[in-house]
Amino acid sequence: MRRYLVVANQALQADELREELRKRISAGRCSFFVIVPSTQAAHYDPVAAGGVLPQPGMWWWATYYARPVTDEEAAARARERLRLMLDDLASMGVPVEGDLGSSSPLEAIAKACADHQFDEIIVTTLPRHVSRWLRADLPHQVERRFRLPVTTIITSY
Repeated sequence: MRRYLVVANQALQADELREELRKRISAGRCSFFVIVPSTQAAHYDPVAAGGVLPQPGMWWWATYYARPVTDEEAAARARERLRLMLDDLASMGVPVEGDLGSSSPLEAIAKACADHQFDEIIVTTLPRHVSRWLRADLPHQVERRFRLPVTTIITSY
């Protein structure tokens, strides 16, 4: 059985990630551990969080997708994304676990790797022009530090 560590936060609900996970499930027996680094409110991408004001008459969009004000609110949103992903994967019949991790993705991954064994790490980021993780070269850092194959999924939002 292949064991995958999935690392994502704001991009956790992205279609690109869901498609990649479906491919892994179709390829054979596998399990997933989803870690969501708890991004601080100040580090949320304003566009991904809804910071661009939509067309007039769409007040609901700006309210629902507004950037979190506090770190606690950001963590609550991350927990909700995690819950939705775990429920979705469980409904597909695959073993799945997950946790909210440190705001540092490397620390969150290190803790998950200390507690579990994985065959591969899947890192999902926001688009290149806004991704703090890509600017920090996170996928290559993960590959070097944990000596596991890393698949990087860059979402289109």
